Amino acid sequence: MKTFVEKTFIGMGVLVLLVVGGGGAAAEESETVSGRERSLNEVKVIAEREKIHGTLTVPSNEEALEEIQTAPGGVNLQPAERFEKNYVQSFDDALALVPGVFSQRRFGQEVRLSLRGSGLARGFHMLGLRLLQDGIPYNLADGSGDFQESDFLALQRIEVFKGGNALQHGGTTLGGAINLVTKNGRSHPGHEFRFETGSDETFNLHAQAGYEFERSDLFVSLSGAFTDDFREHSRQETFKFNGNYGYRLSDKVETRFYMTTNLIAQELPGEIPLATALTVPETANMDAIASDWQRDINSVRIANKTTFDLGGGIFADVGAYFNHKNLFHPITRFFGVIDQESEDFGVFGQVRGDYHLGDFKNHFQAGFTSQFGHTSALVYFNVGGHRAGNFSDQDQFAQTVVWYGENHFFLLPNLALVTGGQVVFAGREADNNLNPALDDSETYVTFNPRVGVMYEPMEAVQVFANVTRSYEPPDFTNLSQGGVGFIPLAAQHAWTGEIGTRGQYGAVAWDLTFYRAWIDDEFVQFTPGPGFPAATFNAGDTVHQGIEAGLDVTLGENLLMGGDRLLLRNAYTYSDFFMENDAQYGDNTIPGQPPHFFQSELRYEHRDGWFLAPRVEHASSAFVDFTNLLQAPDYTILGFTAGYTVNENMDLFVSGRNMLDEEYVSTFSTINTPTPFNTSVFFPGEDRRVFGGVRLKF
Repeated sequence: MKTFVEKTFIGMGVLVLLVVGGGGAAAEESETVSGRERSLNEVKVIAEREKIHGTLTVPSNEEALEEIQTAPGGVNLQPAERFEKNYVQSFDDALALVPGVFSQRRFGQEVRLSLRGSGLARGFHMLGLRLLQDGIPYNLADGSGDFQESDFLALQRIEVFKGGNALQHGGTTLGGAINLVTKNGRSHPGHEFRFETGSDETFNLHAQAGYEFERSDLFVSLSGAFTDDFREHSRQETFKFNGNYGYRLSDKVETRFYMTTNLIAQELPGEIPLATALTVPETANMDAIASDWQRDINSVRIANKTTFDLGGGIFADVGAYFNHKNLFHPITRFFGVIDQESEDFGVFGQVRGDYHLGDFKNHFQAGFTSQFGHTSALVYFNVGGHRAGNFSDQDQFAQTVVWYGENHFFLLPNLALVTGGQVVFAGREADNNLNPALDDSETYVTFNPRVGVMYEPMEAVQVFANVTRSYEPPDFTNLSQGGVGFIPLAAQHAWTGEIGTRGQYGAVAWDLTFYRAWIDDEFVQFTPGPGFPAATFNAGDTVHQGIEAGLDVTLGENLLMGGDRLLLRNAYTYSDFFMENDAQYGDNTIPGQPPHFFQSELRYEHRDGWFLAPRVEHASSAFVDFTNLLQAPDYTILGFTAGYTVNENMDLFVSGRNMLDEEYVSTFSTINTPTPFNTSVFFPGEDRRVFGGVRLKF
């Protein structure tokens, strides 16, 4: 963990960036051009400046929304304005009030992040989602991944593609993809400094600078965050850098270079019994302290994307990337100290645009994504958080390549038939350096078809439907259980049908999707008992179905005086996941997620620049085990955000969480059948906490 001197050095580095960058002059903003407000995600949220400052490589928020809403299914765009005047620690803050997203904190910056029941088999890290920044994967090539490297203050938007709607990002899984899009010098010219403090010795510093030149732009940001968090043994110290430089080679060609660096040190408090979580939630797992559980990550990511305007409304993207990551991860005595070094690289390309087939208009996109990775995976015995004898040494090689294409054939100007598909190739190979006889490899190949329809019955209203196949090969964590070669796991695959509508009419904006997925060989995972690792198996036939519903209503304007507004935002996720005629579990519910999850915010905005937004979150009880005997209790918590724009250069804000200090369980790991020895699987929800901050812009 860093010393106080190191913390001070990092903070001074942030300040130096701000001071040195102050000499640069941001370009004047162009005259505002208003855009069509046609969806839940666009209701008076996207800043006017960002509506016109797109580039060839990075479309503006408005342009991106127009593009992703061509998908005949569940998609959302969360602009930074939705979360930047708030204390943002992880995805549960940044993606609050997005329907269909279930994001609950385990501890620190780690969450259970799930779309449509993806990753319920994984009680740690991430599974079943493709996580990207600027279209570049954060997942390793085998599909596994972490959340901690994301810096939400460096983003201009988050794009959510549920299920098969992630086709263009190489998303092949049940859950889909989430793409984090960073700011650039054109979208965010000028300088910004941000300081936050609050409960549990939390101190965060963030500085960013954006420059717009005649043919290029530059954006850099630095963030340092320090907190003890609310539980024992959960201290976090992070340092994150994000930068990109875009250069316009001509009026038709732009290239952009990206670099991201992370230094992350985290203590892990671990899971605890239900009674402890509900009475003394600040308690850590005893072994987490004795074995000094940690997750320390050092990573560097570099990438390039070049966009060509080929004329006639056709564009092409090509790019490449390289990720390097070190993971030092002391965990339970059984799993030991995980010590990994990984390199991932890949290339990608896409062509998209419009053409005519006879008298019929078509919109198409086609391309490929690729990931190639090598991980030096070492595991040591854990003695007080230190390495003590190597008992596993593997070189793990993964390849994932996806070719995709999709076409919108407009039968009528407002009615499109959507067809498409993916060809997926995935390879997994593990060389056992301690016992070469246990070397193993596996190859997975498939085709995922897709068909859908998009109909716009009136301005700013869409109705859609689609049927898509998904496919998810196992990652090394699933394949290498026990270290005795690969276990015989099949890829998880499913057919998902969805139907829905989104749009805006007057003061009401909505987003509503119904889906049902018929899954074969779903990855299920549970802890059988003491001294055993969590084991992953292929289930038989399972079903995931649910509702993703969002509703925004402007309840009134000019209420107390001219220029004020009252807005109600709601997001509801219904999840019904179950087995079908399973030999052991019958038609039992698949544990891991509450069937009902609801968030609501009532936001009052005053013309003098202040706002107040109380918020409520409710989750129903949820099964913890596959035998459906143990449940995590339901909960309802209250919070708020308030802010004041002092002038065009200064914003103040304060955020309160769990203001009634309810004791609740935020999430948990799944088990088979509850016994007195295997129920320390609960993560307590945070207690009452308050954070405040100031943002300076110049």
